[in-house]
Amino acid sequence: MMVTSFIILLFMVVYPYVLFPLLMFVLSRVIGKTWVRGDSNLKISVIISVFNEEAVIREKIENTLKLIYPHELLEILVVSDGSTDQTNQIVSSFADSRIKLAAFPDRKGKTACLNQVVPEAKGDIIVFTDANSMFPADALLKFSRNFACEEIGLVTGWTKYRKPGGGEESVGLYARLEMVTKMAESLVSSCVGADGAVFAIRKNLYRPLQDYDINDFVIPLNVIGQGKRVVLDRDVFCIEQPGDNESKEFSRQVRITNRTLGAIGRNIRFLNPFLYGSFAFFLVSHKVVRFLVPFSFAGTLITAALLSNESLYFAGFVIVQLFFICFGIAGIVKIINGQLTQLCSFFLITIAAQLVGWLRWATGKADVMWKPAR
Repeated sequence: MMVTSFIILLFMVVYPYVLFPLLMFVLSRVIGKTWVRGDSNLKISVIISVFNEEAVIREKIENTLKLIYPHELLEILVVSDGSTDQTNQIVSSFADSRIKLAAFPDRKGKTACLNQVVPEAKGDIIVFTDANSMFPADALLKFSRNFACEEIGLVTGWTKYRKPGGGEESVGLYARLEMVTKMAESLVSSCVGADGAVFAIRKNLYRPLQDYDINDFVIPLNVIGQGKRVVLDRDVFCIEQPGDNESKEFSRQVRITNRTLGAIGRNIRFLNPFLYGSFAFFLVSHKVVRFLVPFSFAGTLITAALLSNESLYFAGFVIVQLFFICFGIAGIVKIINGQLTQLCSFFLITIAAQLVGWLRWATGKADVMWKPAR
Protein backbone atom coordinates (compact mmCIF):
# COMPACT_ATOMS: atom_id res chain seq x y z
CA MET A 1 0.00 0.00 0.00
CA MET A 2 2.82 2.39 0.90
CA VAL A 3 4.71 1.59 -2.30
CA THR A 4 1.57 2.19 -4.35
CA SER A 5 1.10 5.56 -2.62
CA PHE A 6 4.70 6.50 -3.39
CA ILE A 7 4.29 5.63 -7.09
CA ILE A 8 1.08 7.65 -7.37
CA LEU A 9 2.58 10.65 -5.59
CA LEU A 10 5.74 10.55 -7.71
CA PHE A 11 3.59 10.37 -10.84
CA MET A 12 1.67 13.45 -9.63
CA VAL A 13 4.96 15.36 -9.29
CA VAL A 14 6.41 14.34 -12.65
CA TYR A 15 3.22 14.42 -14.73
CA PRO A 16 2.51 18.18 -15.04
CA TYR A 17 6.14 19.17 -15.69
CA VAL A 18 7.41 16.25 -17.81
CA LEU A 19 4.82 13.69 -18.91
CA PHE A 20 2.02 16.08 -19.86
CA PRO A 21 4.27 18.30 -22.03
CA LEU A 22 5.60 15.18 -23.78
CA LEU A 23 2.07 13.91 -24.31
CA MET A 24 1.01 17.28 -25.75
CA PHE A 25 3.96 17.30 -28.10
CA VAL A 26 2.88 13.93 -29.48
CA LEU A 27 -0.81 14.85 -29.70
CA SER A 28 -0.06 18.12 -31.48
CA ARG A 29 1.86 16.20 -34.13
CA VAL A 30 -0.86 13.56 -34.55
CA ILE A 31 -4.15 15.48 -34.32
CA GLY A 32 -3.04 19.11 -34.19
CA LYS A 33 -4.68 21.65 -36.49
CA THR A 34 -3.31 25.07 -37.23
CA TRP A 35 -5.44 28.11 -38.00
CA VAL A 36 -5.55 30.45 -40.97
CA ARG A 37 -3.51 33.63 -40.64
CA GLY A 38 -3.91 36.60 -42.92
CA ASP A 39 -4.13 40.36 -43.24
CA SER A 40 -6.82 42.16 -41.29
CA ASN A 41 -7.86 45.79 -41.03
CA LEU A 42 -9.20 45.56 -37.52
CA LYS A 43 -8.93 48.53 -35.22
CA ILE A 44 -6.82 47.80 -32.14
CA SER A 45 -7.02 49.29 -28.66
CA VAL A 46 -3.89 48.72 -26.59
CA ILE A 47 -4.74 48.81 -22.88
CA ILE A 48 -1.79 49.44 -20.57
CA SER A 49 -2.63 48.73 -16.93
CA VAL A 50 -0.55 50.77 -14.48
CA PHE A 51 -0.12 51.52 -10.81
CA ASN A 52 2.70 53.91 -9.85
CA GLU A 53 4.76 53.24 -12.98
CA GLU A 54 6.57 56.58 -13.34
CA ALA A 55 9.88 54.75 -13.86
CA VAL A 56 8.78 52.96 -17.05
CA ILE A 57 5.55 54.46 -18.39
CA ARG A 58 7.27 56.97 -20.71
CA GLU A 59 9.34 54.21 -22.31
CA LYS A 60 6.23 52.04 -22.67
CA ILE A 61 4.20 54.73 -24.41
CA GLU A 62 7.09 55.59 -26.72
CA ASN A 63 7.48 51.89 -27.49
CA THR A 64 3.76 51.59 -28.30
CA LEU A 65 3.78 54.67 -30.55
CA LYS A 66 6.59 53.10 -32.61
CA LEU A 67 4.62 49.92 -33.34
CA ILE A 68 3.96 49.29 -37.02
CA TYR A 69 0.22 49.64 -37.48
CA PRO A 70 -2.02 52.11 -39.36
CA HIS A 71 -2.28 55.36 -37.39
CA GLU A 72 -6.05 55.58 -37.72
CA LEU A 73 -6.54 51.98 -36.52
CA LEU A 74 -4.64 52.31 -33.23
CA GLU A 75 -5.86 53.53 -29.86
CA ILE A 76 -3.71 53.56 -26.71
CA LEU A 77 -5.54 53.50 -23.37
CA VAL A 78 -3.53 53.89 -20.17
CA VAL A 79 -5.56 52.63 -17.23
CA SER A 80 -4.18 54.07 -14.00
CA ASP A 81 -5.47 52.29 -10.92
CA GLY A 82 -5.15 54.96 -8.22
CA SER A 83 -1.56 55.92 -9.04
CA THR A 84 -0.10 58.38 -6.53
CA ASP A 85 3.25 59.15 -8.23
CA GLN A 86 3.91 61.03 -11.49
CA THR A 87 2.45 58.32 -13.76
CA ASN A 88 -0.68 60.27 -14.74
CA GLN A 89 1.26 63.49 -15.40
CA ILE A 90 3.73 61.69 -17.65
CA VAL A 91 0.93 60.12 -19.68
CA SER A 92 -0.84 63.47 -20.01
CA SER A 93 2.34 65.10 -21.33
CA PHE A 94 2.04 63.18 -24.63
CA ALA A 95 0.23 65.18 -27.32
CA ASP A 96 -0.56 62.25 -29.62
CA SER A 97 -4.33 62.00 -30.13
CA ARG A 98 -4.22 58.20 -30.00
CA ILE A 99 -3.28 58.26 -26.31
CA LYS A 100 -6.04 58.39 -23.72
CA LEU A 101 -5.72 58.28 -19.94
CA ALA A 102 -8.33 56.61 -17.74
CA ALA A 103 -7.19 57.64 -14.27
CA PHE A 104 -9.11 56.24 -11.32
CA PRO A 105 -8.56 58.34 -8.17
CA ASP A 106 -8.93 55.41 -5.78
CA ARG A 107 -7.61 51.87 -6.10
CA LYS A 108 -10.17 49.46 -7.49
CA GLY A 109 -8.02 46.54 -8.54
CA LYS A 110 -6.92 45.81 -12.09
CA THR A 111 -9.94 43.72 -13.03
CA ALA A 112 -12.46 46.30 -11.82
CA CYS A 113 -10.71 48.97 -13.88
CA LEU A 114 -10.77 46.81 -17.00
CA ASN A 115 -14.51 46.23 -16.59
CA GLN A 116 -15.06 49.98 -16.89
CA VAL A 117 -12.54 50.73 -19.63
CA VAL A 118 -12.97 47.86 -22.10
CA PRO A 119 -16.60 48.73 -23.03
CA GLU A 120 -15.46 52.27 -23.92
CA ALA A 121 -12.53 51.13 -26.08
CA LYS A 122 -12.92 51.78 -29.82
CA GLY A 123 -10.97 48.79 -31.07
CA ASP A 124 -12.32 45.59 -32.56
CA ILE A 125 -9.36 43.91 -30.86
CA ILE A 126 -8.22 44.68 -27.31
CA VAL A 127 -4.54 44.12 -26.55
CA PHE A 128 -3.74 43.84 -22.83
CA THR A 129 -0.25 44.67 -21.63
CA ASP A 130 1.78 46.03 -18.70
CA ALA A 131 3.93 49.14 -18.34
CA ASN A 132 7.23 47.26 -18.18
CA SER A 133 6.47 44.97 -21.15
CA MET A 134 8.03 46.25 -24.38
CA PHE A 135 6.80 45.05 -27.78
CA PRO A 136 8.86 44.45 -30.93
CA ALA A 137 7.86 46.77 -33.77
CA ASP A 138 5.70 44.19 -35.60
CA ALA A 139 3.82 42.89 -32.54
CA LEU A 140 0.41 44.31 -33.49
CA LEU A 141 0.71 43.04 -37.05
CA LYS A 142 1.45 39.56 -35.74
CA PHE A 143 -1.42 39.79 -33.27
CA SER A 144 -3.94 40.91 -35.89
CA ARG A 145 -3.04 38.26 -38.49
CA ASN A 146 -4.43 35.55 -36.19
CA PHE A 147 -7.85 37.23 -36.07
CA ALA A 148 -8.27 36.72 -39.79
CA CYS A 149 -9.52 33.30 -38.67
CA GLU A 150 -13.05 33.65 -37.31
CA GLU A 151 -12.71 30.75 -34.89
CA ILE A 152 -9.90 32.51 -33.00
CA GLY A 153 -11.22 34.56 -30.08
CA LEU A 154 -8.06 35.22 -28.09
CA VAL A 155 -4.35 35.22 -28.90
CA THR A 156 -1.61 35.16 -26.28
CA GLY A 157 2.09 35.67 -26.63
CA TRP A 158 4.89 34.98 -24.18
CA THR A 159 7.59 36.89 -22.32
CA LYS A 160 11.30 37.19 -23.04
CA TYR A 161 13.77 38.80 -20.65
CA ARG A 162 16.64 41.18 -21.33
CA LYS A 163 20.14 40.02 -20.57
CA PRO A 164 22.00 42.27 -18.13
CA GLY A 165 24.46 43.28 -20.86
CA GLY A 166 21.83 43.84 -23.54
CA GLY A 167 19.98 41.70 -26.05
CA GLU A 168 17.20 39.36 -25.03
CA GLU A 169 16.68 35.85 -23.75
CA SER A 170 13.84 33.64 -22.64
CA VAL A 171 13.17 33.24 -18.95
CA GLY A 172 14.72 29.79 -18.96
CA LEU A 173 13.74 26.15 -19.07
CA TYR A 174 10.39 26.64 -17.35
CA ALA A 175 9.30 29.44 -19.70
CA ARG A 176 10.30 27.45 -22.76
CA LEU A 177 8.43 24.43 -21.42
CA GLU A 178 5.34 26.55 -20.77
CA MET A 179 5.47 28.12 -24.21
CA VAL A 180 5.89 24.79 -26.03
CA THR A 181 3.09 23.20 -23.98
CA LYS A 182 0.67 26.05 -24.71
CA MET A 183 1.57 25.96 -28.38
CA ALA A 184 0.76 22.24 -28.49
CA GLU A 185 -2.53 22.81 -26.65
CA SER A 186 -3.38 25.53 -29.17
CA LEU A 187 -2.87 23.16 -32.08
CA VAL A 188 -5.19 20.56 -30.56
CA SER A 189 -7.93 22.95 -29.39
CA SER A 190 -7.22 25.82 -26.95
CA CYS A 191 -4.40 26.63 -24.54
CA VAL A 192 -4.86 27.16 -20.81
CA GLY A 193 -4.60 30.79 -19.76
CA ALA A 194 -2.80 33.75 -21.27
CA ASP A 195 0.33 35.75 -20.52
CA GLY A 196 -1.05 38.80 -18.73
CA ALA A 197 1.58 41.09 -20.26
CA VAL A 198 0.83 40.22 -23.89
CA PHE A 199 -2.57 38.94 -25.03
CA ALA A 200 -5.41 40.12 -27.25
CA ILE A 201 -9.14 39.41 -27.46
CA ARG A 202 -12.00 40.25 -29.80
CA LYS A 203 -13.81 43.04 -27.96
CA ASN A 204 -17.24 41.51 -28.55
CA LEU A 205 -16.15 38.43 -26.59
CA TYR A 206 -15.16 40.34 -23.45
CA ARG A 207 -17.47 39.66 -20.52
CA PRO A 208 -17.41 41.64 -17.25
CA LEU A 209 -15.37 39.94 -14.55
CA GLN A 210 -15.72 39.78 -10.80
CA ASP A 211 -13.28 42.06 -9.00
CA TYR A 212 -11.48 39.04 -7.56
CA ASP A 213 -11.07 37.28 -10.94
CA ILE A 214 -7.57 36.83 -12.34
CA ASN A 215 -8.08 38.38 -15.76
CA ASP A 216 -5.46 36.47 -17.78
CA PHE A 217 -7.04 33.18 -16.72
CA VAL A 218 -10.76 33.97 -16.60
CA ILE A 219 -10.91 36.02 -19.82
CA PRO A 220 -9.62 33.01 -21.84
CA LEU A 221 -12.16 30.78 -20.08
CA ASN A 222 -14.96 33.14 -21.06
CA VAL A 223 -13.79 33.08 -24.67
CA ILE A 224 -13.76 29.28 -24.74
CA GLY A 225 -17.20 29.28 -23.11
CA GLN A 226 -18.45 31.24 -26.14
CA GLY A 227 -17.18 28.59 -28.54
CA LYS A 228 -14.02 30.33 -29.75
CA ARG A 229 -10.41 29.15 -29.61
CA VAL A 230 -7.67 30.52 -27.37
CA VAL A 231 -4.25 30.12 -28.96
CA LEU A 232 -0.60 31.00 -28.43
CA ASP A 233 1.32 32.50 -31.33
CA ARG A 234 4.99 31.85 -30.61
CA ASP A 235 5.97 34.79 -32.84
CA VAL A 236 4.16 37.19 -30.49
CA PHE A 237 6.14 38.19 -27.43
CA CYS A 238 7.08 41.05 -25.16
CA ILE A 239 10.42 41.87 -23.56
CA GLU A 240 10.85 42.64 -19.87
CA GLN A 241 13.65 43.32 -17.43
CA PRO A 242 14.26 40.18 -15.35
CA GLY A 243 13.26 40.29 -11.70
CA ASP A 244 15.94 39.56 -9.14
CA ASN A 245 13.94 39.61 -5.94
CA GLU A 246 12.81 36.19 -4.73
CA SER A 247 10.44 37.64 -2.15
CA LYS A 248 8.53 39.54 -4.84
CA GLU A 249 8.39 36.43 -7.02
CA PHE A 250 7.13 34.47 -4.03
CA SER A 251 4.37 37.04 -3.39
CA ARG A 252 3.41 37.01 -7.07
CA GLN A 253 3.12 33.21 -7.08
CA VAL A 254 1.02 33.30 -3.89
CA ARG A 255 -1.36 35.77 -5.49
CA ILE A 256 -1.58 33.78 -8.74
CA THR A 257 -2.29 30.53 -6.88
CA ASN A 258 -4.91 32.07 -4.63
CA ARG A 259 -6.80 33.79 -7.44
CA THR A 260 -6.52 30.88 -9.90
CA LEU A 261 -7.83 28.37 -7.37
CA GLY A 262 -10.79 30.63 -6.77
CA ALA A 263 -11.34 31.03 -10.51
CA ILE A 264 -11.27 27.27 -11.10
CA GLY A 265 -13.77 26.77 -8.29
CA ARG A 266 -16.13 29.34 -9.79
CA ASN A 267 -15.71 27.90 -13.30
CA ILE A 268 -15.81 24.21 -12.41
CA ARG A 269 -17.84 23.39 -15.52
CA PHE A 270 -14.70 23.74 -17.66
CA LEU A 271 -13.41 20.53 -16.06
CA ASN A 272 -16.24 18.59 -17.73
CA PRO A 273 -14.89 16.81 -20.84
CA PHE A 274 -18.41 16.20 -22.11
CA LEU A 275 -18.85 19.97 -22.39
CA TYR A 276 -15.35 21.17 -23.25
CA GLY A 277 -13.62 18.10 -24.68
CA SER A 278 -9.83 18.15 -24.76
CA PHE A 279 -9.64 21.55 -23.05
CA ALA A 280 -11.05 20.04 -19.85
CA PHE A 281 -8.19 17.53 -19.90
CA PHE A 282 -5.68 20.34 -20.50
CA LEU A 283 -7.09 22.36 -17.60
CA VAL A 284 -6.82 19.42 -15.18
CA SER A 285 -3.30 18.57 -16.32
CA HIS A 286 -1.91 22.08 -16.72
CA LYS A 287 -3.43 23.73 -13.65
CA VAL A 288 -5.18 21.40 -11.20
CA VAL A 289 -2.49 18.69 -11.01
CA ARG A 290 0.26 21.32 -11.01
CA PHE A 291 -1.31 23.10 -8.04
CA LEU A 292 -1.31 19.76 -6.20
CA VAL A 293 2.47 19.34 -6.65
CA PRO A 294 3.39 20.84 -3.22
CA PHE A 295 1.37 18.09 -1.53
CA SER A 296 2.62 15.39 -3.92
CA PHE A 297 6.24 16.51 -3.47
CA ALA A 298 5.95 16.39 0.33
CA GLY A 299 4.12 13.06 0.09
CA THR A 300 6.90 11.43 -1.95
CA LEU A 301 9.50 12.50 0.62
CA ILE A 302 7.45 11.18 3.54
CA THR A 303 6.54 7.85 1.95
CA ALA A 304 10.09 7.29 0.67
CA ALA A 305 11.45 7.99 4.16
CA LEU A 306 9.03 5.48 5.66
CA LEU A 307 10.06 2.89 3.07
CA SER A 308 13.81 3.58 3.27
CA ASN A 309 14.40 0.68 5.67
CA GLU A 310 12.95 -1.75 3.14
CA SER A 311 14.94 -0.75 0.07
CA LEU A 312 18.05 1.21 -0.85
CA TYR A 313 16.04 2.65 -3.74
CA PHE A 314 13.80 4.59 -1.39
CA ALA A 315 16.74 5.64 0.83
CA GLY A 316 18.49 6.92 -2.29
CA PHE A 317 15.38 8.78 -3.36
CA VAL A 318 15.22 10.55 0.02
CA ILE A 319 18.88 11.59 -0.35
CA VAL A 320 18.32 12.91 -3.89
CA GLN A 321 15.22 14.84 -2.85
CA LEU A 322 17.02 16.37 0.15
CA PHE A 323 19.93 17.38 -2.10
CA PHE A 324 17.40 18.99 -4.45
CA ILE A 325 15.93 20.99 -1.56
CA CYS A 326 19.39 22.01 -0.31
CA PHE A 327 20.43 23.16 -3.80
CA GLY A 328 17.26 25.21 -4.02
CA ILE A 329 17.84 26.86 -0.66
CA ALA A 330 21.48 27.54 -1.57
CA GLY A 331 20.30 29.28 -4.72
CA ILE A 332 17.74 31.36 -2.87
CA VAL A 333 20.33 32.64 -0.37
CA LYS A 334 22.87 33.13 -3.22
CA ILE A 335 25.46 30.67 -1.91
CA ILE A 336 25.61 28.74 -5.19
CA ASN A 337 24.83 29.91 -8.72
CA GLY A 338 24.14 27.87 -11.83
CA GLN A 339 21.30 26.62 -14.01
CA LEU A 340 20.58 23.58 -11.84
CA THR A 341 20.54 25.69 -8.70
CA GLN A 342 18.24 28.25 -10.34
CA LEU A 343 15.87 25.49 -11.42
CA CYS A 344 15.77 24.02 -7.89
CA SER A 345 15.28 27.48 -6.39
CA PHE A 346 12.45 28.33 -8.77
CA PHE A 347 10.71 25.03 -8.01
CA LEU A 348 11.01 25.49 -4.24
CA ILE A 349 9.77 29.10 -4.37
CA THR A 350 6.86 28.00 -6.55
CA ILE A 351 5.66 25.11 -4.37
CA ALA A 352 6.14 27.13 -1.17
CA ALA A 353 4.11 29.98 -2.65
CA GLN A 354 1.46 27.54 -3.84
CA LEU A 355 1.12 26.20 -0.30
CA VAL A 356 0.56 29.71 1.03
CA GLY A 357 -1.86 30.38 -1.84
CA TRP A 358 -3.81 27.24 -0.93
CA LEU A 359 -3.94 28.39 2.71
CA ARG A 360 -5.19 31.85 1.78
CA TRP A 361 -7.80 30.36 -0.57
CA ALA A 362 -8.98 27.80 2.02
CA THR A 363 -9.38 30.54 4.64
CA GLY A 364 -11.34 32.78 2.27
CA LYS A 365 -8.69 35.46 1.75
CA ALA A 366 -8.95 36.81 -1.78
CA ASP A 367 -6.07 38.78 -3.32
CA VAL A 368 -7.95 41.44 -5.27
CA MET A 369 -5.44 44.30 -5.37
CA TRP A 370 -2.67 44.09 -7.94
CA LYS A 371 0.76 45.59 -7.52
CA PRO A 372 3.60 45.29 -10.04
CA ALA A 373 6.31 42.99 -8.69
CA ARG A 374 9.14 45.50 -9.26
